[in-house]
Amino acid sequence: MNLRQLQYFVVVSDLESVSKAAARLHVAQPALTRHMRTLEHSLGVQLFTRNGRGIKLTNAGLVYRERAKSILRDLDRAEVEVKALSRSPGGRIDVGMPLSLSQALTSRLVDRVHAKLPGVSIRVIDGWTGFIIEWLMLGRLDLGVIYDHTLKSDVLHVEPLVAEEQYLICRPGDRLAKRSKVTLAEVASLPLVLPSREHGLRFAVDDRFNSIGTRATIRTEIDSMVGLRRFVEQGKAYTILPLGELDADLAVGRLVAVRIVKPAIHRILFAAWHAERPVSPQMKAVLEIMKDETGNLVSTGVWGSEFYGGKWTVE
Repeated sequence: MNLRQLQYFVVVSDLESVSKAAARLHVAQPALTRHMRTLEHSLGVQLFTRNGRGIKLTNAGLVYRERAKSILRDLDRAEVEVKALSRSPGGRIDVGMPLSLSQALTSRLVDRVHAKLPGVSIRVIDGWTGFIIEWLMLGRLDLGVIYDHTLKSDVLHVEPLVAEEQYLICRPGDRLAKRSKVTLAEVASLPLVLPSREHGLRFAVDDRFNSIGTRATIRTEIDSMVGLRRFVEQGKAYTILPLGELDADLAVGRLVAVRIVKPAIHRILFAAWHAERPVSPQMKAVLEIMKDETGNLVSTGVWGSEFYGGKWTVE
């Protein structure tokens, strides 16, 4: 196999059509077909299944596509880093973060990067912590912000960034909606809708209830932010979420947030990046801007409750 075959394979696999890929790559279709068969032969596995409507990736093909994309992305990054040694910084930095932070931070981060680093473009992706960790490990992200990192691996380097307070969420008109705070013991008796145990939020909530010797009353498990909001809006249950997840709903009065006390529920977010990949000057600069703007969000009361990012620096 060679680099050209990897590039051809990624395009073919993304388009699921040799003819469409040939047109995009400006390569004769028979030649492209030979490249794909040679690649399969060299690997000793079938990458595609073929039918009258086109082609589909096999399980082996799906795995190989992710690895191929990671390799090609590393090569692109290496080119950017080498060129950066002889001219002003440039290139693209991909950042992943949870929705609760993304809604508050993305606009600030993008504006600052464009102003301070005109040669750098930035792409921000929001998602669950599990996805962000996976994308960091696969090289699809340069930087990530993840919740309560417990991955027992040296693959990712993590540093604490901020503490995020969790609130009881109810609908307007609920008997608790006019209260400024509610104790965790009171919350224990309320019907709750929460994500399943696979999600870090649920782990944090269960752990907090265990600390006061009680358990939450879980009426429904929903691994969907839309589903959680819908249940609460309909008055079927309460939920526990950070303010950032519900910024628009709270602003227009669709939902109400009540502070939980005695004790409060906090989750720590960490900045993360791949420990085995070099930290480029551009990536370091974007990280410092992200830390600075996160600190601003906390200090102005927009998001979070305690900032840790100023206490460490990237070497």
